[in-house]
Amino acid sequence: MKLDSQPILGIVASVFAVSASLWISVLFSPDAMLTWVSLILVAMVPMQMVIGLAWGSQHPAAIAAMPTFMRGVAFSLLMATVGALVAYIAYTTVGGSISPPTPFVNMFLILAVPVTLMLIIPFQRWPFTALLGDKPVAIGFALLVAAYGLAWVLYQLLFDFGFLQQAPFYQAALDPHGKFVAWLPLTAGLSMVVGILSLVLLDFWPLSLLAQKFPAMGKQPFFGLAASVLIVLIAAGLWCVFDVPHGMDVVAFMVRVGVSMIFGIFIVLVMFEGAPFVRLPQPWRGLVLISAAAFLAVGLHALYRAVAVSRFGLPGGAPGYALELWLATSMLAITFPLMVAFASFFNFWPLRKSA
Repeated sequence: MKLDSQPILGIVASVFAVSASLWISVLFSPDAMLTWVSLILVAMVPMQMVIGLAWGSQHPAAIAAMPTFMRGVAFSLLMATVGALVAYIAYTTVGGSISPPTPFVNMFLILAVPVTLMLIIPFQRWPFTALLGDKPVAIGFALLVAAYGLAWVLYQLLFDFGFLQQAPFYQAALDPHGKFVAWLPLTAGLSMVVGILSLVLLDFWPLSLLAQKFPAMGKQPFFGLAASVLIVLIAAGLWCVFDVPHGMDVVAFMVRVGVSMIFGIFIVLVMFEGAPFVRLPQPWRGLVLISAAAFLAVGLHALYRAVAVSRFGLPGGAPGYALELWLATSMLAITFPLMVAFASFFNFWPLRKSA
């Protein structure tokens, strides 16, 4: 089997991405990882989603037409430029320009990720496609602005940081004083990402069947709303299975289940390009791939945890959650952008021959 074809390509690419991610992760101190590194890299993720998912790495056309390597560099620079602007605005507003960055701004930026994903995947860029027509670049940037706007509204309504009142960086003026302890809505948002990506692996079964019988269900916003119900049910099911927050600690659940499962599904979707070599009808194909992602989640969580403990001796659990937050940052804020840039921006260059 050729190196540039699946599944060999996915295996080699995954080993490369994970190895590079762990190497980068151990270069920084844990304090830097949980503050500046998290701030800067998470701020890039929504723009990366716009380029890779909303634009399919085909827009702007001038960049897409470049040779593979230069195309990857240009898309990466675009992502970094927009991400740096977002990081600066968030740091000076939501974060109150406190150095190093605090959970206020980092949690806000993390929240923007599931919001962006909801607008791109279940809602298929609606209503921006209806308002802007055939202008993909404008649609992408409008969606990005709207995602951060929606994330800010949710942040103000839902997030409360009262549990950090004794921390030296705490400022009541920066605390939204929302309805829930901040860990709960943040964990719920990441649980919904698991739901979104699981539906992608299922090709949105059973909604795809309903859309065939009832064509209106295949149109927006009805499809997005119906998908949102399923996404919430999947997220709620995970919470019930692990008895959150009455049984399993909510932050431990966020990392061991939410972050790790997202990581596992990303490998299937991005590194293995959705595993086209698994030829089964739905929902069996999706269930097999979700099971494979769960297996990867368990193994990779154990690997990253072993590196964190052996390299830094980080303690897990309350009140600091140093180990859990390091794992979340390394697995998603570092590894995810690397995987998407390598697979989507650079089209697996140099492993895959340029078309």
